[in-house]
Amino acid sequence: QLLSSQYKNLFQITDVLKYRQYFIDTTRIFLNLNQVVKTDINQFELENIINNATDIQKTKKTPVEYLDKIINLTRQYIDTTVDFDVYKTAYLKQDGNIQSKILKNDFLLSEAERVYSVNQYNINNKIFQDTLALFDLCIAFNQTYRHIKHERNLLDFEDLILYTRKLFSDSATMGWVLSQLDVSLSHILVDEAQDTSPLQWDILRMLSGDFFTDSQTTETPNSIFVVGDTKQSIYGFQGADPDAFARSRHDIAAQIKNNMRDIQEIPLTQSFRSVAPILHTVDKFFSDPAIRNLTGFINNDHKCFRQNDAGLVYINKLYSKQDDENASLTGYINIISDEIQRLLNTKKYTAKDIMILVQRRSLLVGPLTTELKRRGIDVAGSDRIFLPDYPPVRDLLNLARWCSDEYDDYSLCCVLKSPLFYLKEADIYNICTIRNTINRDIKQNSPQAPLTNVFNVLRETHPDIHERLARIREKSQILAPYSFFCDVLNTGNTRQKFISALGNQIIDPLEEFITICLSYERTQSGTIRDFLKWFITGGSEVVRDMNASTGVRIVTVHGSKGLEAPVVFLIDTTRMPKPDKILTITSGDRPVWLWGVNAGNSTAYQTLFDQCASTKLSEYYRLLYVAMTRARDMLYIYGYSATNVAPDNCWHTQLWQTLSDNQTSDFIRITNEDIA
Repeated sequence: QLLSSQYKNLFQITDVLKYRQYFIDTTRIFLNLNQVVKTDINQFELENIINNATDIQKTKKTPVEYLDKIINLTRQYIDTTVDFDVYKTAYLKQDGNIQSKILKNDFLLSEAERVYSVNQYNINNKIFQDTLALFDLCIAFNQTYRHIKHERNLLDFEDLILYTRKLFSDSATMGWVLSQLDVSLSHILVDEAQDTSPLQWDILRMLSGDFFTDSQTTETPNSIFVVGDTKQSIYGFQGADPDAFARSRHDIAAQIKNNMRDIQEIPLTQSFRSVAPILHTVDKFFSDPAIRNLTGFINNDHKCFRQNDAGLVYINKLYSKQDDENASLTGYINIISDEIQRLLNTKKYTAKDIMILVQRRSLLVGPLTTELKRRGIDVAGSDRIFLPDYPPVRDLLNLARWCSDEYDDYSLCCVLKSPLFYLKEADIYNICTIRNTINRDIKQNSPQAPLTNVFNVLRETHPDIHERLARIREKSQILAPYSFFCDVLNTGNTRQKFISALGNQIIDPLEEFITICLSYERTQSGTIRDFLKWFITGGSEVVRDMNASTGVRIVTVHGSKGLEAPVVFLIDTTRMPKPDKILTITSGDRPVWLWGVNAGNSTAYQTLFDQCASTKLSEYYRLLYVAMTRARDMLYIYGYSATNVAPDNCWHTQLWQTLSDNQTSDFIRITNEDIA
């Protein structure tokens, strides 16, 4: 992912060597590697430090520990019996800063500053070397990737944007394209503009280059209509940039300045979806000065169309071991399930009226789905399913891999341990030991003879399993994927064995997998090996239409964009966004970045990291805004922490601190009466 993420940056580079030199120069300047650092040892100065520290020690009744360390390490450093990384611990704390005690002694200041500078240089040089190595790997990877696509006549999603931008960058080429399409543009509509990337804005600007100057200002003038809300810009990982929205407005204004045109901004502040308590809560939270300072979020108060409709916002206190020593993930799931059960028992709402939002599909989705189904509550499941995440699908794929290669012992051992055969690890260990012994004898006595494998060993140790595997492998040679996997699941009660061993939550993934197999069999020809390659490289993720579901919907906040529900449960509220592994120094046509895998205590890197973290935190809270505004009538917010506390800047902590009037209360409840 790190390699492929640089594809769009490298696409527009024509002179790689020149770009590489620019990349090197910019990175070195940013990391202060062009500055001279005093790395040579001045023995006279070091000996003077030892003498001064020794004189101070003689005046003390008990030796000063940090001076003792300086004396000992300085002597060893002079004798080169310790390296710089050991020596620096006499002056620097673990965070890389100079120890405060050192600053009280004038005779130590010069050496302390030198040690600090050398340490920063060494760390930054390591960052530079790692970054340059990754940069060179990106170049090689993207050249190979581009070559493979060219050979196969393929384009990926990034290519559609990049090649279009390249095509439109030449006005003559663009004119030819439009003439071939016989298109006369008079109006451009941009919807969901906050999700538009800078590259896409470039295409728009090129498309409308002479859009206004060549058109009449009367009758049917050319026009651009842009709809967007920067508060809902949550696709930064796809290149969306809310600042690009503002820049595009400036560019369009410059285009039309001399053509007697105006930009008309129409703020859409009225919400037709959510009731007053929900909008009041959103506005109160995001308008709070502390939240604005934390996130840079600019909120405009909403006008509520459904002002008289009853509604509720309920925020439950953080569920953690601080208040309940028995707090667990299972207990948290039960708390949420109890409330959903209570709502359904009122008969006011049905399962399809409830939507549960999470930041990611891991951790919470599986246990919650299982618990709701155990209670007899219809569950639509997750909006996306990555099928290889589920054990039965992995087991079936491993079986197919072995069928394609009889000597794939690892895949076969995984199958033997699965509910297909239920062998124990001790059994598999013994089988592998026998195989190794036989192969060792073959190598010694008949080097040219073929080696044996686990399947052959099973003929002697587990003849019934060997016979069944032989039948399965024979069928894999003649059956298409759907027919083959159906035969496996329907033989020997295998499907029920999977369900008994792993629970009802694997029923949906199994059915989705079989559906994909059927779709492949109907539309494509190929062997089991061909299916495996197709499935792993692109067919393993299932995207569901959640609007068509009849049960409780469990959706990621990103996936909920455009969806709504009468009742929304926001339950994944303590997870913080992961820091980016690559930090951008400069953007534009020649981007430069750092890879801080070994950033250590680099001041330069930390400054950049804080800037990028602030940008990421802003998007993190825009994601919360999207989540809260999915609710029509009722919004429930819960939080769980496996430790005693949740992160200071996580959603739940900030919501509780901002909205709670009584920090000792177990919940916050906001109704129409509370905001009247």
